[in-house]
Amino acid sequence: MGSATTINKAALQALRDRARRDVDAGLAFGGVEGCSIALAKDGDILWEEGFGAARADTPILLLSITKTVFESALWQLFAGSLKPEDRVLEIIPDFMSGTAPDLTIGMLETHMGGFPWAPLDFPEAADRDTRLAAFREWRTDRKPGEAYEYHPLCVGWVLAEIVERVSGVDYRTFLKRQVLEPLGLSGVNGVSLGEPIAALQDVLLHHNCMYGWAPDRSKRVPMVYGLDSYEGLALGTPGAGGVGTASGVARLYQAYLSNPGELWNPAIHRDAISRTRINGPDPVGRPMLRTLSFLQAGPPEGRFGERDVFGSAVSERTFGHGGQGGQIAWADPDTGLSFCYLTNTVVFPPFCFHPRARELSSLAAQVLDR
Repeated sequence: MGSATTINKAALQALRDRARRDVDAGLAFGGVEGCSIALAKDGDILWEEGFGAARADTPILLLSITKTVFESALWQLFAGSLKPEDRVLEIIPDFMSGTAPDLTIGMLETHMGGFPWAPLDFPEAADRDTRLAAFREWRTDRKPGEAYEYHPLCVGWVLAEIVERVSGVDYRTFLKRQVLEPLGLSGVNGVSLGEPIAALQDVLLHHNCMYGWAPDRSKRVPMVYGLDSYEGLALGTPGAGGVGTASGVARLYQAYLSNPGELWNPAIHRDAISRTRINGPDPVGRPMLRTLSFLQAGPPEGRFGERDVFGSAVSERTFGHGGQGGQIAWADPDTGLSFCYLTNTVVFPPFCFHPRARELSSLAAQVLDR
């Protein structure tokens, strides 16, 4: 909170009230157990706060926001011999037993791979040999590059294998050493992936209420990859298993805006946050805008479907990503503001389509005095 930026107190109060509203509603009525918000600008946290069971510094599962964390490690490799246009088979020769020769790394990152629901789950995914065996058995549902369809989890494992083969380092360690530690963000109270169970004891574990709330946790449908357990979080699922705080994510997105010390090659960094690579419909015809690693806000009239999470008040250049249950992280190059909202509760509707993300983003974008 050390920034000289002036905050609109009424707008901030409206944001706080909206975050608190879902806690006050209660789990039994579609609310959340805990949540946290953070706003940052010029590298500083402007405001951070926790509600319900969460404090501002309570670690929470990042779900699909994790994708934008992990892919920043790939940007490091793109400064060398690796390129988004490289074919996956050049790095993993037996991937899909050679049946997808034209599949590229860029297609994986932009959800154009054509295999969104390839099967793999916890605890099997914890074993690399099992993952590689699954890779060989997977097949595409459509030609890679033909159409956009969100790949929730499977692509992350392929990207993790690529990181390991190119760098010679465990994918979790590579992310930590090359990105999170240099930024001073490493650890569950910042941003992390695959920390040991002993380091995860303060995490506010997730409630999966997508199919309805039940007071007995054992009666609820478990989350994929064991993401509602310490064991599952320790695995470090690269597409949805990150752990951190809202302030840690907001600070990371500040780094995505400024590229401090040129941590990433400047051309690669600009490409990752601003070059539109996907501009077309999703499977049900909603307008989709994506860079290599992020959703783009684009024109307000097109912000529905996955882009709904940006709300109505950010600039068109804003980039970010949602997470199941209404989580959201974004950065706006026009204002320099970054925002993150985390919650440990997944309710219907699934994925990132809960209206709370849209409403919170719209309020957060108005917190700066203009």
